[in-house]
Amino acid sequence: MPPSRLRQLLKFIRVFGVSGGLRLWSSLFGQTGDSYHQRSLTVPELPAPLTVRNRDLPIFWQIWAMRENDFSALPQAARVKSTYEATLAAGKTPLIIDCGAHIGLSAVWFASRFPKAKVYSVEPNSANFALLQKNTAAYPNVTPLNGGIWGQSCHLEISNPDSGSASFQLREVHNVTSEERPDLLRAYTIDELAHREPGNALLLVKVDIEGAESELFRQPAAWMDVVPAMILELHDWLLPGQGTSTNFFKRVAEQHFDIVLQGENILAFRAPGKSQPEATTETAKEAVAVFAS
Repeated sequence: MPPSRLRQLLKFIRVFGVSGGLRLWSSLFGQTGDSYHQRSLTVPELPAPLTVRNRDLPIFWQIWAMRENDFSALPQAARVKSTYEATLAAGKTPLIIDCGAHIGLSAVWFASRFPKAKVYSVEPNSANFALLQKNTAAYPNVTPLNGGIWGQSCHLEISNPDSGSASFQLREVHNVTSEERPDLLRAYTIDELAHREPGNALLLVKVDIEGAESELFRQPAAWMDVVPAMILELHDWLLPGQGTSTNFFKRVAEQHFDIVLQGENILAFRAPGKSQPEATTETAKEAVAVFAS
């Protein structure tokens, strides 16, 4: 967040209007407390307030003030909107998968922008997950899932439990059962979530998983053949020398995407008029047909 309170205030006024921006700015900075202190924020465009901790304010700034998940001004947005509308017209449900959901700020963003989409929000940390549930309670189209996103089904654990709330990293755990380790997390794959309910058609995948993108993109997957749009934050800056972005760029090179940089995010939009690889499931084939229509 900008260090100047005046710059912060001016940004809120530009984004939320004079009265809404003033009220929101006052609620953000009119209280004190430690990094875990919770406060309720009334965002003018939302039907219910958001609960954030002081430590979450930089993420609130990124998503709701800087609007880093907002691609509506890009020409590719028209294709995503057309896909959303065509999916609904075909009697299917557009699906958004929020990988690394934190406390639900992105999930609420997507749920409010695509109100008829289904949003799966996956978060491994229990404290974050409790706030994710609270912040998305007003949105029946959001399903919070406590676990991690990985390239295959397995058991996971948080490898750095003492890190900041937005910096948890996961690692795979072998040769142990959930009965022996009830604290283990379930690993979800995107293909699994894409096919969890009949009639869903993948619309958008957001990935912010603190370096686990190296595992997510390690092998080709059916969902990459059909997804219309992705929003990703890569973490080479956090894990230098580990090449955590390498597998993502390999997978993208096998596809046809427009790539746009926006804030800390990479936005990837499937390019129109390009032949796509043969999908590996009937559901994936249907998603390609909807996108092409």
